[in-house]
Amino acid sequence: MAESKYKFNLIDSTTRKQQIEQRATEARKENRTKREMKFRGGREPLAIIQMTIHHLLYRLENFRTIGDQMSQVASGKVDENLFDPSRREDVSAQAAQHEILFKLAQTGSGESIKAIYDELIRVKEQTDELIISADGVVVNGNRRLAAMRELLAGDVQAFAGFENVSCAVLPESATDEEIVSLEIELQMQPDTKLPYDWTAVALAARELKARHYSDERIAGMMNRDKEEILKLVKMIDGADLYLTDHLERPRDYNSLEETEQAFKQIATRNLAKTDNPALREVTRRFDFLLVEKRDKIELRAYELINNIEGNPELFLDHIAGVWGVDLSQPPDQPVGNLEIDFGDETPVGAQKNYAALVRYIDDLADDDDVRENAAKQVEEASVTAGEQGKRKDLAALNFAKAAQKKLGAINLRYANQSTFTELRTVLAGCVTQCEALMKEIDARQAGK
Repeated sequence: MAESKYKFNLIDSTTRKQQIEQRATEARKENRTKREMKFRGGREPLAIIQMTIHHLLYRLENFRTIGDQMSQVASGKVDENLFDPSRREDVSAQAAQHEILFKLAQTGSGESIKAIYDELIRVKEQTDELIISADGVVVNGNRRLAAMRELLAGDVQAFAGFENVSCAVLPESATDEEIVSLEIELQMQPDTKLPYDWTAVALAARELKARHYSDERIAGMMNRDKEEILKLVKMIDGADLYLTDHLERPRDYNSLEETEQAFKQIATRNLAKTDNPALREVTRRFDFLLVEKRDKIELRAYELINNIEGNPELFLDHIAGVWGVDLSQPPDQPVGNLEIDFGDETPVGAQKNYAALVRYIDDLADDDDVRENAAKQVEEASVTAGEQGKRKDLAALNFAKAAQKKLGAINLRYANQSTFTELRTVLAGCVTQCEALMKEIDARQAGK
């Protein structure tokens, strides 16, 4: 991507507002207006004026940029309050917002949605007005403004037409609520525009709910189903748990690329479940490990999460066997709220200590190789639980047949003798496990 060359040359807020008011009055007298149907139903015509490109302000509370802003704060790259709307006149805040917007302006989506920057290089003219507030804050067209500023800075002669930009001015009476609604209805609806990241849409939906917008109203503004809005809020809640509790990098939303499907599963199969919250708290830790190492495992994280949450007890029992964690021992000390009751199906005295598994996964080293290996073991256990869950009555027989087939494939003639000691240990473990299973079979057949 191209590096930024633009240097800011802002004017004071009073002068900017006076310029806009004067030019808007002249435009209305000359009938230079347009109607924006998504603002007050188009009933109030907006004055069309020309403004020097250098005098306009980016809207810092832009939902499209909120993820990037928070990630920069989380990483310590910028000051905690840099993007606070009260600092919109601050050149450092505007410059930081410009960097984010210029990057977005160079981003397209597939073959059908071209980057704004590339399109403006091609046409060399502004094709649609920016929409600005009465005091010069850009409500719609922030990416276009960033692209035009960069092109002008790079070649003044070729892009001289961008020196002054055309703007539709909202009335001074426009409320914050109306401005938020206008941004969402113009930008966030699924159509031919560059799609918002799922995190941006989810953060916007959660913010609107916090402002007491009804689910129906939010869905209408975003042109989405109410159920999708509710799911998005659950997804971003899950993402916050992941970033804060698992990665220990709260608000680092830029680390959530390629996670939308995974957090859909976490939202619907884990967070929305009310059957056993303590059990779901345990499985969620494994879900998060798969999300963290999503580029190191063979299958999609969301498929594995579906297996885990669809068969939680099967999965936890299996991964405990893989890791050698004894679930029958009482915990040395409680780990969270993990007293799990399985109801009538669990024999008295057989309550399982899943806190031991929690401790195991929490104690994984920070070493990437260790965590990657653990994620691959979780992947294998997830696949096993998924297969076992499809036909539980035949799963034991199928696993035994598969194990016998694999043991039958062992040919010691070609084995390296240096592996014999470890091989003997593994085979002894198989014998012990087989003896235990046969003993259990005898007991069950005897009705014990």
